[in-house]
Amino acid sequence: MPIPFKPLPLAVALLCASPAFAEEARTLGDVVVSASRSETKLEEMPLHTTVISREDIAKSPAQTLDQLLRNVPSMNFTGVPAAISDPTGHQTKMRGVGNAKVLVLLDGVPIHDPFYLTTQWYKVPLSNIDRVEIIRGGNSSLWGNMATAGVINIVSKHPRDNGGELTASFGTQGTTNFAASRNVVVSDALSLNFSADNYRTDGYQTIPAEYLWRNPGKGTPKANDSNVQVSAFYRPSADFSSYLRLGYHIQDQDLGYRVNNNLQESPDIAGGFTQRLGKDATLAANAWAQYVRFEKYNGSSCYLVAANDCRNSSSSTLTQANTSSPVVQFYSQYGSQRYREQGSSVQYSETLSGQWNSLQLGADVRRLTASDAEWFYSNPGALNAPQGKFNSSTYGEGVQLFQGLFAQAKYLPIAPLELTFSGRYDRWDNSSRVNTRTTAAGAATGGPQPDTNKSAFNPSIAARYDLTDQFALRGAAYKAFRAPGFNNTTRTYGSSTPTIANPDLGPENLTGLELGGDFSGGDLKLGATYFLYRIKNMIATFKVSSYATAPTLVRTICSNGGANLTNCGGSANFYTNDQDGESHGVELVGHWRASSTLALDAAYTATETFLTRRGAVVTDPLGVQLTAVPKQVATVSATWNPAERVQTYMEVRYIGPMMIDTTSNSSTLRARQGGNTVVNLSTSYRWDRDTDLFLSAVNLFDRAYSENSYTYNQPYNRTLSSPLALTAGVKFRF
Repeated sequence: MPIPFKPLPLAVALLCASPAFAEEARTLGDVVVSASRSETKLEEMPLHTTVISREDIAKSPAQTLDQLLRNVPSMNFTGVPAAISDPTGHQTKMRGVGNAKVLVLLDGVPIHDPFYLTTQWYKVPLSNIDRVEIIRGGNSSLWGNMATAGVINIVSKHPRDNGGELTASFGTQGTTNFAASRNVVVSDALSLNFSADNYRTDGYQTIPAEYLWRNPGKGTPKANDSNVQVSAFYRPSADFSSYLRLGYHIQDQDLGYRVNNNLQESPDIAGGFTQRLGKDATLAANAWAQYVRFEKYNGSSCYLVAANDCRNSSSSTLTQANTSSPVVQFYSQYGSQRYREQGSSVQYSETLSGQWNSLQLGADVRRLTASDAEWFYSNPGALNAPQGKFNSSTYGEGVQLFQGLFAQAKYLPIAPLELTFSGRYDRWDNSSRVNTRTTAAGAATGGPQPDTNKSAFNPSIAARYDLTDQFALRGAAYKAFRAPGFNNTTRTYGSSTPTIANPDLGPENLTGLELGGDFSGGDLKLGATYFLYRIKNMIATFKVSSYATAPTLVRTICSNGGANLTNCGGSANFYTNDQDGESHGVELVGHWRASSTLALDAAYTATETFLTRRGAVVTDPLGVQLTAVPKQVATVSATWNPAERVQTYMEVRYIGPMMIDTTSNSSTLRARQGGNTVVNLSTSYRWDRDTDLFLSAVNLFDRAYSENSYTYNQPYNRTLSSPLALTAGVKFRF
């Protein structure tokens, strides 16, 4: 499908060009991209790569990392901060493809929820980040599972002296952000870092005001995230360095109802070393582990119109006349989850002479274990029984083991051309799996599930050709995969029409290519990239309403001793791999240093993403843009230093029209919403050598807009992105 040509955004991107991030468009000296696994310099990367520097983070109005990444070209983040949204629904999307296809790392270690495969944003405060590396394109040839659409590597600050830093900010929506860190240089060989932070917000009302009556008693979502971390760095010689990091992290959310709480507690540990072997080779290894305790209450409310008639927002009979009835708040679901992750990695690197100039060999292993116990309740039928009746419970557990071997080599057939070859063999095993459901009457169904294993080989070839000192061409072709997680294979949840885990799900597989070019000429830097992804066996859910056509596991869990689905209320949802998709588009970025005090940046992306195949059970249409992915996004920003101690930053973000619903009506009607423009602003003043003052505004003109999908005739399920949010703060160095 053709991408519509828009001359104005294209002209803006080419003339002023990329959000004020330190990517191709910014001179960063010898910035090395560690996520390349080959210590490749930024300006030599064959894939479209962005590096967000510490200076970029400091001037951004964003308060959390997920919101900072919103303005990276081709990142598809919602405007609802992760801190006040349910962690089970966080989506880190890139280039229009769906969730769990971007691998996020912290110093090379995965920072994902082991169960839901979502990103643990609460663990990484902006105050503790040195830079963020974003590599677009399939990277499973180096990183394996989930590196399907790209890799994000967050690089922590390292101690350089005995200094410390204290940051405090206060803002609207009851938001406070405190962070403190202290470096201790014990000796020339040993240094320590101690850090602690707390982010607290009362949030904002995500439901449009005109529909709030449908959710009686629902307040604003609140968050309280805290982290404590101790790091040690040991370098006894120029040939050996090592680190050890211990952390404890808490995410405490109240999502609006009296009983609607998510509480996660997670201690973790990571460590590693690098040993130089002679002049041209190094050996590096690391290991990590985390434990997550997740207690989850899903809250709700309803109007008690009469005994056993409690109407909530999803009730078809709910009217505004019912609002005079008593309100009952309750929790409809309680979940208790425990999961662990252990992993390790080793890599050998050597610089070679001749046309083959570098080689990397490595191995990774990750072991994930999880258990999930959940209880579900019906709407209460009386004021003196506000919790409602027990409906059913589910239990799931399992073990996943990922093992991978990879190799990468760089070849220079002629001086201006560098080819990068990489390939990885992965095997993942699923074992010790249980999937059960128990009704209120005590009928237990399901049980142990068979062990399975699968393997994959994912190659990649990339090239970069320097036509001149100012202009370079680049391109790549690759394969990548994403294995289904515990959320898809062991977690059965819901009361009537439950969603049943499918232990037989296979991986999603991507083949892709990209072509691009970069220009660097004095004060003007430009970049352009075309990409094409084709994804097979995409994971989706479908509704099963007939015993005759139900998969075996659905029959086992939902039948009541006969040819029916009685235990599931007559129907259930089930996961499937029965669809394929495509995403393609262009990315234009650049930077113009207009003067010694003014820099202009911009980016323009055009993305088309749609299904190309669907099985008979899947209802999503073919060839129609997927929901919640705008076809066009443009950002223009300016950094202005009117005086030596003053810096002002402004960004204007345009979010183009997008589909919100493609399945709820006839095939001829697709629900969509129009475009939105959002303005963000920040300014800072250096009071003295050790003190900075700053102010920021997100959504300066208080634009009411959304970036989520919802059923077109249920506008009360629309979720609003962030309204105007003001922040003032101080950073003190000591």
